[in-house]
Amino acid sequence: MRPELRFPRSTVFLMSVILAAVVLAISKATSIELEYGGTIETVWPGLPWFLATMVALVFLAVTIVWGILFAMRRTGMHRLANLQSWHEQR
Repeated sequence: MRPELRFPRSTVFLMSVILAAVVLAISKATSIELEYGGTIETVWPGLPWFLATMVALVFLAVTIVWGILFAMRRTGMHRLANLQSWHEQR
């Protein structure tokens, strides 16, 4: 591997500027909301259910894909069963 960077060094600076702009925009929007819109409701109470649902969906998707690969005999488990060690090849 080459030790060179794959992107210009100015990228880190520009990403920091963009992050600061996003944080400033969020701060400004929050102050405007408080001034004109009333209270801010958070999404924190629903976050655990959302995360649990996402983990369950990912687990379900992985299980389905693995089941399809297992049915097609492409998981690697079937290839390991046919593997001959160096001692057996002599």
